[in-house]
Amino acid sequence: MFRLLLSLFILLVCYGFACAADPAQREWKDVSGKVLAKGEFISLMDGEVCIMTPEGTGKTIPFKILSAEDQKFVQNNGEDLNTIKGVLPDSEEIGTQKPQERQTSPISASQTLALQTPTSQNSVLKSPILSSLQQTQPNSDLDIVGHDVITEAEDGDEARGDIQVKVKDEKEKYAGQKRVVMFDFESLWDAELPTDYGGIMGNMFWMKLNREKGFIIPESMIDVRNICETYKIKPNPDTPLEKMKEYVTKTFNADIGIWGKIERVDKDVMEIYDFWLKVVDFSVDPPKIIYEVNQVRTEAIAEVTGIYVRAAIEKLYNKQARTVAEKADMDANWAKNPNLMEGGDFEKVSNKIPVGWENRCAQHREPIGRLVKRMEDPDKPGNHFLHTEFDAGIAEGFGLMYYSKPFPIEETATYRIDYRIRKSKGVKAIVFIKCYDTIDTMFKPTAEALKEGFTDKLGQQTREVYRSQQNHWNQDHPNEWVQHSQEFTPRHTKYSPKFGRVMIFGYYTAGSVDYDDFVLKKVKNANQEELRSKIKRHSLDTKVTLQEMEENERRGLEATKEMKHERKEIPSEQKNKTKIK
Repeated sequence: MFRLLLSLFILLVCYGFACAADPAQREWKDVSGKVLAKGEFISLMDGEVCIMTPEGTGKTIPFKILSAEDQKFVQNNGEDLNTIKGVLPDSEEIGTQKPQERQTSPISASQTLALQTPTSQNSVLKSPILSSLQQTQPNSDLDIVGHDVITEAEDGDEARGDIQVKVKDEKEKYAGQKRVVMFDFESLWDAELPTDYGGIMGNMFWMKLNREKGFIIPESMIDVRNICETYKIKPNPDTPLEKMKEYVTKTFNADIGIWGKIERVDKDVMEIYDFWLKVVDFSVDPPKIIYEVNQVRTEAIAEVTGIYVRAAIEKLYNKQARTVAEKADMDANWAKNPNLMEGGDFEKVSNKIPVGWENRCAQHREPIGRLVKRMEDPDKPGNHFLHTEFDAGIAEGFGLMYYSKPFPIEETATYRIDYRIRKSKGVKAIVFIKCYDTIDTMFKPTAEALKEGFTDKLGQQTREVYRSQQNHWNQDHPNEWVQHSQEFTPRHTKYSPKFGRVMIFGYYTAGSVDYDDFVLKKVKNANQEELRSKIKRHSLDTKVTLQEMEENERRGLEATKEMKHERKEIPSEQKNKTKIK
């Protein structure tokens, strides 16, 4: 059960927590009407429905035992279609495993422009595919590459002139940026199990590039899938580079392609996968392989994102090539800035609780002292560290987690965390940095929540909106202290991360994990330009801003009031005649 939850917990959550919605505490029933559980729908994976209970714990229910209504709810990805007015086309239903048919809706304005205007000299496009590649800027939806730009209005059309000026500005702003297209990965298990590993990988790269900026990417993965289905494009690791070059440069008019394959080694084993990944730049001759992985076998699904996807992104952005001045500045800030984590060295206690850490641990909130305790280092008298120990029941179930107290965080600032870790053989450990924003809520806070500072009397609570994770699975040096350092930059499309917590997590097999000397400092100030230009959206999946949604809602309310007002003004005699008819 734990491995199923962990697979979902790590792989899907790596999308950046792009879409945070208020929990829908649904009652889940079987075919007889018996209530099996209550909680928020998370996902369907390998025939198991994952939910989050009101207490904050995870739970799984076999999909096949659910009532027909609950099964339909799950197949539509947690959307109750009965509450939606109108007819939803089959191709837009979420959660089904059937391939979508190519849309035959009217061509958009940008697609019409792509058809009517000449493309660049190197492009051989003969269809509106160009419109599927857009800027990574959140508020940009203009299709500008390869088109002539008109900077003045015609016949006094000032609005048209403004649009053309914007087009020119956008073209100049993104001049020289390369175009990247990412494909869904091949996954043969997707045809046998109710999963979408291949689609998850395509979405993941789209999300990460959209967040990082710097490249021109598809408008959405739906566009890529529709085009691939139309032209029967199904890349895999065995596809020759010449054929991939044709797909990337001609069909999509792009420069860089990302594709691969992910397969479960055994359908009954959740953690072991074979993984292929290719990132190739076809704008040069011969093509340049930016990053490549050929059939590596993982010990956990989280290795896919924590090791290989991360390495591919770093190579793609050439993140290792920091300027000497920038690195020196960050190192100087690390040396002089204060440690934001209180009690990271575990040298102080209060009522036997390490200062700066919570007084309870594990999924069932057990008091400190058994599973988690502070110990003196026999090799260094006077030095203390945090010792966690768990049996097979905990390791193979929910695992053991323990949180630090909150510390302040600034959105778009860069932080570095440094610590020591030691674990026994076979145990896997993860260190999370979870970042939160405050939100309004109708729920009354508990006394414990008020005391811990995660809510206030005015009805505000916290929501996790960003996380960074450090994976510790190496089995080469068991029972030895290892130093680890990692940088992270909190961001979100809708919320603003304001404070963070460290969560330590051990699992997989019985054993122990020790931690010491946590240091977390700001090494780079917040990007004020990025903050000023931030336009809040619900998620990375949409370009519709919150302001636009609020404006549409306001107009709808005004229209409703106007209709009610008009009804009231109809004379009573006319109302009676209307009823008679």
